[in-house]
Amino acid sequence: MKLFGSKHGGAFASGRKKQEKPEAPSRSTPRKHRLTGIQRGAILLAASVMVLAVTVVAVYRDFVKPMAIKQPTLPDTTDSETDDQEVFTPPTTIEIETQIDEDTGEEIELEVEVPAAHKEGFYNILICGTDDDGGRTDTIMIARLDTTDHTVALMSIPRDTLISGNYSVPKINSVYGAGGMGNDGMEALKTKLAQMLGFEVDGYVLVKLDVFIQLVDLVGGVEFDVPQRMYYSDPTQDLYIDLQPGLQTLNGEQAMGLVRFRKGYATQDIMRTQVQQQFLQALAKKYLSVTTLTKLPELADLFFENVTTDMTVGNMVYFGQELLKCDFDNMFTYTLEGEAVMVNGASCYAIYLNKTLDVVNEYFNPYDVDITAANVSIRTPESVYSGSSSSSGTSSSTTTTPETPTEETPEETPEEPTEETPETPTEETPTEDPVEDFNPLDPVEPTGEGETSWP
Repeated sequence: MKLFGSKHGGAFASGRKKQEKPEAPSRSTPRKHRLTGIQRGAILLAASVMVLAVTVVAVYRDFVKPMAIKQPTLPDTTDSETDDQEVFTPPTTIEIETQIDEDTGEEIELEVEVPAAHKEGFYNILICGTDDDGGRTDTIMIARLDTTDHTVALMSIPRDTLISGNYSVPKINSVYGAGGMGNDGMEALKTKLAQMLGFEVDGYVLVKLDVFIQLVDLVGGVEFDVPQRMYYSDPTQDLYIDLQPGLQTLNGEQAMGLVRFRKGYATQDIMRTQVQQQFLQALAKKYLSVTTLTKLPELADLFFENVTTDMTVGNMVYFGQELLKCDFDNMFTYTLEGEAVMVNGASCYAIYLNKTLDVVNEYFNPYDVDITAANVSIRTPESVYSGSSSSSGTSSSTTTTPETPTEETPEETPEEPTEETPETPTEETPTEDPVEDFNPLDPVEPTGEGETSWP
């Protein structure tokens, strides 16, 4: 009996069996690690943030942007409807254009007159103010922003500026009401200013002046250096102005009195527009300060409830961002220069042609060539004194002012009333503006016992 067996059996057999069926090499399969709830939540949150960020950037690019720049076009000279109307004629330049001669079939080069191009990043915005009864815009300004160098400029057009056209009151502030008020009135004013100044504004903002008080109070008042003693009292308008000269913080009511005060200035409306510019500059700096950014939601509500504009919210957000980069201490301000004239018994303001062109071309011209006298329609003092009914400086010879016949100059000889000018006896009254009662925005000087004496 074999205790260990042969090579075919026993232990050897057992060992052979192990060799015949060796263990298959084990493959190390990675162990699955399941994400915890916190990890899954973090990944989902990160993905959501990324999607939201991409969406915000896309919306921002489509939403926050300036309005599309409108390139000027030449008027249609074949349109018979415009023969008796003033039209805006932009400055032009000469380009060489290659055409095919119909007779010879050869290429020929021709000089072609084309309108000037609008500069990129250069914007003029019309800013106007009126009241709740507003048939007129007694505050008219053009604000210019150049986003290439982040400079700003502000030009005021006096409300009594003499204009051409069939208006019962030939002043720039009557265009808005005559055009139908609202957006239609602002479009009419845009057109008239383009004819007068030689360039089209890119957008407009019309603000009710009674909201002005709330805008100032919203930022806690504005520090301003009042130029002189201001006192005026008129219970009929519920208007009381009482300001001392010097640097002080003005609340909304005081600021409204400041920008409305006029009668106490030697130059009246001209000085008032300059003070308005200065205060608007101070108010803009206050609103663009970091401490005021928290007021933006309240400002937005107040703004959109009381403003008429052709700009979108995105347009205004864009301009707000660009204005933050500007230095308002170096802002150029200007009021159109001219002199007082009498037209049909009304006190008007005739502006100077050459000075207007100089300032417009240096600070407000949006085109790549200069604006010339051929592009503007300005009624100058010379045109009034000479009895000309055509607009000085215009390239057309339209006579659109039948309300100012050339033979009537009663303002020059008030001491000689004639039968043809029965209105002249009233000119002996010391009224600076014969149509003052038509202006709901300006203080009406009381007469009789309550007449105010100016300091």
